[in-house]
Formats: sequence, structure tokens, C-alpha cells
Amino acid sequence: MKPVTKNLALACLALCMHAGASAQLVVAAPISDTLSTMNQAETIAKWVEQIAEMKRQYDQLKQQYDAVTGSYGRGQIGLSDSINASSVVPGSWQEVVALQSKGSYGTKQDQYEQLLKTMPQELFQNPQGQTATSYKLSTDSVRAAMSGGDALYGQVQTHLNNLAKLSQQVDSTSNVKDAQDLQNRIATENGMLQSAMGKLGAMNLNLQANALNQQNQATAENNRFFRN
Repeated sequence: MKPVTKNLALACLALCMHAGASAQLVVAAPISDTLSTMNQAETIAKWVEQIAEMKRQYDQLKQQYDAVTGSYGRGQIGLSDSINASSVVPGSWQEVVALQSKGSYGTKQDQYEQLLKTMPQELFQNPQGQTATSYKLSTDSVRAAMSGGDALYGQVQTHLNNLAKLSQQVDSTSNVKDAQDLQNRIATENGMLQSAMGKLGAMNLNLQANALNQQNQATAENNRFFRN
């Protein structure tokens, strides 16, 4: 082979080898970039899934927290009416009589005064006994029992009305805390009702005791009268 032809052949071979290497580089670069992009997309997708799961868990925990916290105003339903009604009649018989003597029962007291039609003490006074004083104590007790009993009946009705309102809201509670608040309020109202009924029973017992005392006083007066 001539030198010129040999050199030309070598040049062509070198050119082909250089072109092949360049082609491999061109093909390899896009493949590498594509794989990297796919890996990044897969990683981002996993992150999105994890974030969504964390948000779901957070929402669930928040719902559980909200279900046992917060104020729903159940405790204030009818409470002021119950407190006002409960304060009308005190806890002891002596206080009831004292309030009656001061005219604290107002129109109720006047109404029962007309019903009793009490008489002046002077008509019952005599040198041998304390009939007038006994009569006054008796009428005061009867008037106090009637006036206080009337007030207690009104208090009982207030509690019954509140219990009716509260019972109508049982199906409207939104969660566990709301339902528990309503249950506590119903229990409180029921306790006030039992207290009013207890006062009413005690007042009736005191009125009966007063009647028995009057019988004893009358017997004693008769014995003193016939002895003299």
C-alpha cells in the first residue's frame, strides 16, 4: 500500500472511532438525567404520601381532643331561675318564720292572712295564761308554712320546667364533652328539685308539730283553769 493511501485509511479509522465515542456520550447523558428525574419524582411522591398520612393523624387527634374539651353553655341553661327560686325559702324553719314576720313573702302572705282571718291578741289575753302569745306563735307558724309552702311549690315547678327543657336537648349534643356537660346539668337540677321537696316535707312536719303543740297548750290551759 502506498504511503498516501495508508495515511488516508488511518485518518478515516481515527475519525470513525472519535465519532463513536461522541455518540456514546450523547446517548448516556440523557439516560442518566432521566433516571435521576424518576428517582426524584418517586421520592417526592413518598413525601407527599407521608405528609398526607401525618395530616390525617393530626385531624384524628384534634377531633379526639375537641370531643373532651370546650364549653357548650349547657351548665347555664335555666340556672339563674333555679338559683333565684332556691333562695326564696331558707334552710331552717326559724328563718322561714322570721322572713314571714318581715313580710318577705309579699302577696302570698297577704293572701293567706285573709284566709286565716286572724284575730287581735287582746281577745285571747287572760290573767291566768299566755293564750295571746301562743295564738300569735301559732298563726305566725301557720302563715309561714302556707306562704313558704306556696313558694316551694313554685320552686319545684321551676326545677321541673328546667328538667323538661334539658331533657329535650339530649339528642342535640355534639360530642362526649357536650353530652357530659348536659348530664351534669341535669344532675344538678335534679339535686335542687330534691332539696326543694325535702324542704317542703320538713315544712309540713313543722306545721304538724305546731298543731300538736297547740293541742298540748290547750290541754295545759284547761288543766290550769279547772285546778283554779
